[in-house]
Parts: sequence; C-alpha cells; structure tokens
Amino acid sequence: MVMIKYVKKYILKYKLSLLMFIIFSIIAWIVSIVSPYLTGNYVDVLVKAESGDAIVSFTKKILFIGVLNIISSFIVSYLYVKIQTKAMIDLNFYVLNHVVKLPILYFKDIDSTYLTQRLNADSNTVISFVLGNIVNILTSGLTIIFLMYISIKINLKLTLILIPLIPIYLFLYFTFRKPLYKKGYELKEKQSKFFSKMNEYLDNINLVKKNATFKEAQVGLDSSFMKMFFSLLKHTKISYLFSSSSSMTMIIAQIIIFFFGGFEILNGSLTVGQFTIINRYFSMIMNSISYFLNLGKSYQDTLVSHDRLEQILDEQKEINGEMQIDDIDTIELNNVSFSYDGYKNTISNFSYKFEKGKIYCVIGENGAGKSTLVNLILGIFNDYFTGRVLYNSIDIRKLDMYHIRRKIIGISEQESKLINDSIFNNITYGIDVYNYEEIKNLLEKLNLDIHKFNQGLNTNIYEAANNISGGEKLKISLARAFLKKSDVIILDEPTSALDFDSIQKLSSLIQRIKRDKIILIVTHNKEFLSIADDIVDLK
Repeated sequence: MVMIKYVKKYILKYKLSLLMFIIFSIIAWIVSIVSPYLTGNYVDVLVKAESGDAIVSFTKKILFIGVLNIISSFIVSYLYVKIQTKAMIDLNFYVLNHVVKLPILYFKDIDSTYLTQRLNADSNTVISFVLGNIVNILTSGLTIIFLMYISIKINLKLTLILIPLIPIYLFLYFTFRKPLYKKGYELKEKQSKFFSKMNEYLDNINLVKKNATFKEAQVGLDSSFMKMFFSLLKHTKISYLFSSSSSMTMIIAQIIIFFFGGFEILNGSLTVGQFTIINRYFSMIMNSISYFLNLGKSYQDTLVSHDRLEQILDEQKEINGEMQIDDIDTIELNNVSFSYDGYKNTISNFSYKFEKGKIYCVIGENGAGKSTLVNLILGIFNDYFTGRVLYNSIDIRKLDMYHIRRKIIGISEQESKLINDSIFNNITYGIDVYNYEEIKNLLEKLNLDIHKFNQGLNTNIYEAANNISGGEKLKISLARAFLKKSDVIILDEPTSALDFDSIQKLSSLIQRIKRDKIILIVTHNKEFLSIADDIVDLK
C-alpha cells in the first residue's frame, strides 16, 4: 500500500515501541475472541450445572480475561499516542523543511496559517491511518477467517444463510468510494482556508480596533465559514448514506440470526449457548467486514491528505549550490535584471562591483529596487533573475548560500524580526561562537541600555505584547549582525528607529570595522552618506 511505504520510515524509527504496540494489540484481540466463546459455554454449562464449582471456575476465567483486557488496552492506547505524536511531528517537520527551501516567490500568494494548518492536519491524518490500521488489518482478517470457521463448525446451515450478506458490503464500498474522496478533499481545503481567515482576523486586530471595522472583519469570517459549513454538510451527507447502508445490512443480519437461529434451537440443532456464540461471532465478523469497508472510506480521506502533502513536496526547491567559501573579497553583479511579475523589471541591466574595505550606501526612491538588490546579493532570488551575480568571481548559483549567509554575511533588516525568546538568545540567534563580554560591549556601542529590562539579557521579549520599542528591536538586530563578525554586513535602513546619539555611535562603529569587510547600507541618512566610499543610486 502506497500509504505504508510513504510513512514507514517515520513509524519504524520507534521500533521497540512499535513491537510492544503490536504484541499487546494481538493480546487484546485474542481476549476479544475468547470472551464470547467462554460466555456461550458458560450458558450451556449453567443450564446443566448441579453445583457451584462451574460458576466459580468461569468467574475466575472472566476475571482474568477482564484484567488482561484492561492492562493490554491501556498499553496499546499509551503506545499509540506516543508513536503517533512523534511520527506525525517527524513527517510534519520533513515537509516543513522542504517548504522553507522553496523559492521565495512561492510564498507570495500563500497564507502561512493556511499552510501550517494544512501540514499539521494532513501529517496527522496520514500517520494516524497507517498506525491505527497496521494491526487492525491483520486482526480483522483473522477474525473473519477464524470466526467463520468456528461458526460453520457450530451450525453450517445458519452460517451459509448469512454469508450472502458479505457481497452487499463490498458493493457499497465501490459505490461510495469516489464521492467520499471528492467531498473529503473539498472539505479539507475549506477547513484550512477558514482557519487561515480566523488567524488573519486576529493578526489585524490592531487595524480592526483603530477603525472599528468589526462588522467588515466579521463579514469576511462569516463568508469563509459558510463555505466550509456547506462543504461539511455535503461530506456529512455522503458519509451518512454510506454508514446508513452498512447499518441496514447489519440489521438484516440480526434478523436472520434471530429468526433462523430460533428455529434451530427449537429443532435441537443448536443450544442456547451456541446461539449466543454465533450471534456474537457473526456480529464480530460483520464488524470486521464493516471495518474493511470503512477502511476504504478512511483510505480515501487519507489519500486526500497524502496527495496534498505530495503536492507540496513536488514543488521544486530553490537553487542553492554546493560550493562553500570561507571569505568574501568581492561581490559583482553583471547585467542583472529582475521582475516580480515577469513583465515589469524592478532591476534592469544592473552592474556593480562591491569590494572589501569599503562602505557602500544604496539610495533610491520607494520601489526603486533597494530591497530587491539586497535579496539578489543574498541569493534569495536565485531562481528568478537574469545576468550574473558573482562572489569572488564564482557564480552565485554554484555556491552554498545557506552556508554563506549563516557564516559570513550579517544582515539587519528595516523591519527587525525577533523571536519570542530572551534578548540574549535573539542576539546570538544562528551564531555558533560568541563571547558574553563582547555582547555587552557591543550593546554599549549601539547605545542599548540593557539594565532598563528587569532581567537584563535574560528578559523575554514578545513582539505582540509590545514590551520592547522599535528602536530597541533595531539595536538587537544590529547587534546580531555585528556579533557574527561577517565579511559582509548589510544594513537596511539602520537609522529608521534610532535617535541622534545612537546614529552617531552606529556610524563610529561601522567606520572602525570597515577595513576587512564589505559594508552595504540602504539609507537616506546624511550621516551615513558622508562616511560612504561609494553611493549606489538606483534611480
């Protein structure tokens, strides 16, 4: 089965837990088979019993089986949750790691909340299906064969009357298979989009509050909900029709057992205990057949999740080479052009050479391509530009830019992005080697008073809670860029949230370290224009 092949490496990663899960699942199955047989025999023995010995004996057996069932069921449930959760996260992270290495423009029209919800839901569905059925397929198949054999041995006539009901079940599955898949796929998509809309509502809460646009925001949310709701009703309808048809077949089976079984008892061909066994066993047989048919329905639902995961994994990763370099002396752009939409160029036939030991200021009006130029240099747009970008005369598409950006390029963005963690962990984020005293000195040079925070560098910051100002965020971002001691430092509007004194200190710091670095600053600040060795105007 394609599903088992798809997830086996994530489940087999926990071999010991999986083995114990299978063993105790089989024990629980054996108990379920033995219990009705003991009960039926007990009825026959009780009818003929002349003393209480048989009652005591059967009571002990039932007690033992009951305790064994409780213990085995607990262990099975515990191990299921343990394996399912870990394997689901492993699959989720595998797909997520593929997603983060897709070309940047893939995310242009993708809602992150929708994508996250989709990954979580689909990973959970696929893992749960395989793990939940890995033993059930075996035990249900054995149940049909084993219990059918016992029923035939007890009463062949009654068993043969019941057997024709099995093809009816098979017909139901093949009738409902495609509609179930189609409606299941549609529902999952609508659910993902609805949860995305809910997250958008909360993300824009500041905008909604300031403009009191509660009504407009609710209209969009209601519209998304109704689409999901109608899809849910369609899926519920087809699922109910399928399950109702199955239930009707079970009712017919019960009628046959009670009608013909009753006459067999009157004729002396069947004892009351044997009737009890056949009634219970055939119910278990039908449940097992029903399981296989519902397995088909579940498989169709799971196939939807599988296909959606594969759809993401089929997306080609962004271009990233394998060659690594440990220093950067020059960065050169030759006739580089780039367009976001494939029609209008943001950068056209741009050529320039950046050299170590110089400060470059990039200027231009909004939309002139300043941030685009930075992304081209960083290799973010490797899949889209024409022309050549060279590091030390080596084509950027041959280079491992993940390694280069992590090790020898430091960047501070205009909109400083911080993680919900301590100030210290934000400054050292992605940096393997650092010195505590050096961090304190760096913050002092950037005019950030760390003592104003209750716990100093260990203070947790939360962007959504607004417990840190824009200027402080920018200084933490700058500290991270400088702490890396990179060959290339890129600062995008580094003065946008700084006071005059902080700008002066930043300017001095840049001049002190420029000798062995390429420093590229996107800015309009006169303080930095005056210290630039070259000004790159993107008019």
